[in-house]
Amino acid sequence: MYRQRRGFTLIELLVVIAIIAVLLAILMPALQRVKEQAREMTCRSNLRQYGLAQALYLDDNDDRYPRAWVSLVKTEQPVSGYQRFCRWHDPRYPADGPFWPYLKRGKVHLCPSFAVLAKSEGQRHPNHVASNPVIPYYSYSMNAYLGSRSGVSGGGVLKRSEITRSKSEVFFFSAENMWLRPGCNWVLNDNALCPDGRDWFGTFHSTKSGDLNSGTVNAVFVDAHVQEVRSALKENPSDNTEKEFGKFEKYGWPHKDPP
Repeated sequence: MYRQRRGFTLIELLVVIAIIAVLLAILMPALQRVKEQAREMTCRSNLRQYGLAQALYLDDNDDRYPRAWVSLVKTEQPVSGYQRFCRWHDPRYPADGPFWPYLKRGKVHLCPSFAVLAKSEGQRHPNHVASNPVIPYYSYSMNAYLGSRSGVSGGGVLKRSEITRSKSEVFFFSAENMWLRPGCNWVLNDNALCPDGRDWFGTFHSTKSGDLNSGTVNAVFVDAHVQEVRSALKENPSDNTEKEFGKFEKYGWPHKDPP
């Protein structure tokens, strides 16, 4: 006689499905954290390349930095009437600034976490033009105190040799947010990060509970080391406890003496 084969009952199938759903709910946040950690590692690797390229550029240019605003692109408005705030995400106008050729691999210029966020947040930047594609091709901004003696509140430098503060305490490039936050009316709208109270470090790495204003970003310093930095701009903009000289973003000022 043939034995009757017993299949799963509906209740058993539902129990298995429920168990799988619970396991996925437990594992997905951990997987997301691992993916974000991998993106952060790539971002730090990108900025290390910036640090190496800095030395090559300065050797070729009499120790002079490029002007921050035109370091990656020659002009913020490639055609008449163009909305300059959109330049970072519009690859129809490729980068043509003096520093760009020193890093020939395009992906080096783009933080992968920033690229992911651009899909949902890219259109939030001020004065976005809907007809411009949101396909970011760079995400890092240069310290505006470098490459200009008067570009930011005075006190900038043209040459690396003019930096009197420890070169491990002056950032070269870092990332900004693409959206506004309290106390910050300027975002990634050009190549320059003006750390004089106009621009601030981004906040999109290692965020808490999905709050994109709660995290950190990476920065490469003049001595070419890379480290995680947290913006001095607090949730309460009047909180000056971590601002340098009570006003400035950290690591921007290039001199040993305060302004």
